[in-house]
Amino acid sequence: MSQTREPGRRELNKADKQRRIHAAALELFSRHGYSTVTTQQVADRAEVGTGTLFRYAQSKGELLCMVANEEFRAMVETVPETGDAVEDLVVLCEPLLVALDRQPENIAAYHRETLFGEAGPHRAEAQRILGELRELIAAVLAGYAGDAVTPADMAGAAQTVFDVLYMTLVRCGVERSSASEGRRELEVHVRRVLYGVLTDRPEGGPTSDPGDGVDSTV
Repeated sequence: MSQTREPGRRELNKADKQRRIHAAALELFSRHGYSTVTTQQVADRAEVGTGTLFRYAQSKGELLCMVANEEFRAMVETVPETGDAVEDLVVLCEPLLVALDRQPENIAAYHRETLFGEAGPHRAEAQRILGELRELIAAVLAGYAGDAVTPADMAGAAQTVFDVLYMTLVRCGVERSSASEGRRELEVHVRRVLYGVLTDRPEGGPTSDPGDGVDSTV
């Protein structure tokens, strides 16, 4: 039976430096906001050189992604089961709204860096988390659409819900809306996406969006 190899001194030192950098970035971003914090300040607080810092996060945007990813990773690990499609989707996305309420500047910067920032492993991880969020949205929709519908069938609808979430986050960030206000707004928009705007359809009109593979009663 093989024995588990204990981490060597070099690995332990690397883990310790990464832990200190993460803790320093989290503290400084939380206290002062993304725009005013410098990488030099993070390096000083972590008691490492800037060269060492950039080996773990090559830019300030990467530092922010590293910190925020830890908070949002848990969001995509479970699927809510409230018994209501709209509520499931709102609960799934709520951690983003709560974080935006607490730290609007940092979360707005996080989404900006995720979309437009320099390439790097922490940005790639942020994009992976958001990709998994889209997949979970599709899984929630498929769960309410009937046994014959798969998450892949709901990819288009999931993208629409995801886009609604992003625009809600943008508006809440600009308007400095509270998490409860953002939640209500998201619920209204998601309900509109799922159930439509017009209650009466023209006779013979389509009952579902092309490619969604789901009946209009979803």
